[in-house]
Amino acid sequence: MAAAVAKRLTKAQIIGELAEKTGVSKKDVVALFASLNDLLKRELGKKGPGEFVIPDIVKLRVRITKAQKAKKFRNPATGEVVVRDVPASRKLRSTPLKKLKDAIAK
Repeated sequence: MAAAVAKRLTKAQIIGELAEKTGVSKKDVVALFASLNDLLKRELGKKGPGEFVIPDIVKLRVRITKAQKAKKFRNPATGEVVVRDVPASRKLRSTPLKKLKDAIAK
């Protein structure tokens, strides 16, 4: 028989737990997350440096992929080869930092 898997915390649970542990109001925690969201948009946006570090937790980086002209795709079911252009795009990469890795490994 498989062991029960714990469910992830909801946004309300995260806000409630952070408010309880820090002694700050839930309203202030919500404001902090809103400010963090604005900061992330600015730093990872097109005019920002494309990198943001949340200390001791994670490093977020924007990776720009080049456009590809006449890229070949093969349908594995039929073997048919389709040729089409792939536009350039911006992808977000996250890298856990050492303290987070160490905390999870224990």
